[in-house]
Amino acid sequence: MSARTVIITGCSSGIGRALAVQLAKDKLKRFKVNNAGMGLIGPVECQDLDTIKTVFDTNFFSLTRLVKEVLPDMKRRQNGHIVVMSSVMGIHGLLFNDIYSASKFAVEGFCESLAIQTLKFNINISLIQPGPVFTEFETKLYEDAAKMDLSSTDEETAKMFQQLYLPYSREVFQALGQTAEDVAEHTVKVITSANPPFRYQTNKLYTPLTTLKFADPTGNLHIDTFYKMVFQHDRIFNASLNLIKLLRWRGRNNPGGTHS
Repeated sequence: MSARTVIITGCSSGIGRALAVQLAKDKLKRFKVNNAGMGLIGPVECQDLDTIKTVFDTNFFSLTRLVKEVLPDMKRRQNGHIVVMSSVMGIHGLLFNDIYSASKFAVEGFCESLAIQTLKFNINISLIQPGPVFTEFETKLYEDAAKMDLSSTDEETAKMFQQLYLPYSREVFQALGQTAEDVAEHTVKVITSANPPFRYQTNKLYTPLTTLKFADPTGNLHIDTFYKMVFQHDRIFNASLNLIKLLRWRGRNNPGGTHS
């Protein structure tokens, strides 16, 4: 296999660094990986407009700038693979992730539209969609959220964010979270694939939740299910998360077991 040129953005920590380490082990062909990202959670009323713009600049406009730079040469070569670190929140929204999810929706729409054109030039586009990932990025995000000024929102919403969403998110991370190294391994599989997929979810445990989005064109099934999980059947959902945690723990401690 001939040598590949790799451009990875945002590789100082987390998934980007883990991916850079994984790729350094292989001799690869020419492609681009966009991994730069910024998170933002909390009530939208409490978000500063400049911060919202920064999230979009990092998550979406940085991608478009990089694609504008590398795409002409890929077209001339009639070859290339653009790999973009998206998120499961690029295909469905989650409580108090309004801005982050919107930026990832923009990424998904941009890439889906562009992919139709690039196939004409033998250029593949792949969207990597992790769910919860244990990284410094996520740790700092939730540390900052715990200290957020919530004075711009109403008391019920503030209580919902502090007493429901933040503890709920910790449980989800513990039950469904992946390591950056695990996401990087999945990404390398996509990069080295002879027929790379357009969308690739790195966490099979999260797939049933994202499937809801496509099961009902009206969108009601997805929204109603998440509403009921959070506000009506939270005990059942938490029990399910605890069961998943137990099964994953047994899998890691069973020599013959596997984990996603």
